[in-house]
Amino acid sequence: MIYLHLFLAFMKIGLFGFGGGLAIIQLIYDSIQQFAKITPDLFAEIVAIAQVTPGPVAINTATFVGFMSAGVLGAAVATTGVAVPSFVIISMVSRVMEKFKNSRIIKGALSGIRPAAVGLIASAFLTVSKPVVFNDAHLGSNFHELTAMLPQSVDVVSIALAAVTMVLLIFSKKDPIKILVVMAIVGAVLGA
Repeated sequence: MIYLHLFLAFMKIGLFGFGGGLAIIQLIYDSIQQFAKITPDLFAEIVAIAQVTPGPVAINTATFVGFMSAGVLGAAVATTGVAVPSFVIISMVSRVMEKFKNSRIIKGALSGIRPAAVGLIASAFLTVSKPVVFNDAHLGSNFHELTAMLPQSVDVVSIALAAVTMVLLIFSKKDPIKILVVMAIVGAVLGA
């Protein structure tokens, strides 16, 4: 029965996950709660692992959650569930796209999906950032002078790393993979 739940949950994610990637993080989190009670902290770690491993976030997350829930077969079922809707939809759309590419209805629908995808990404940001910012295990907890003035539950170093990462990505046009590796090294040093 768990395999059917996994397949249907991830098929729903694949079917309604407009914007892909980070836009569907909240949808994934909400959908998996029915059969895999994953805490926000663990889910943030799953998303981080899905981000640094090759492949789309939805596929990586489906594989990981499927494996955690029901082993190797669960991983295969969840991954298939998230991939099937995209495959079917793209197959159908590619056949009729030329015919309807100038349709005002289609253009309007796509224009409506874009802001919704931004909203989904913002929701994913809030879902993933909460366990990073409000965490009991703080990065750089050995910097007592820096953190003594702030509430105990706020991880200032994680917020700073996130801000530096964002600034580097937006303004310096550095390779995101290099930035991710550097931040992982900084986190390892500060977390030690």
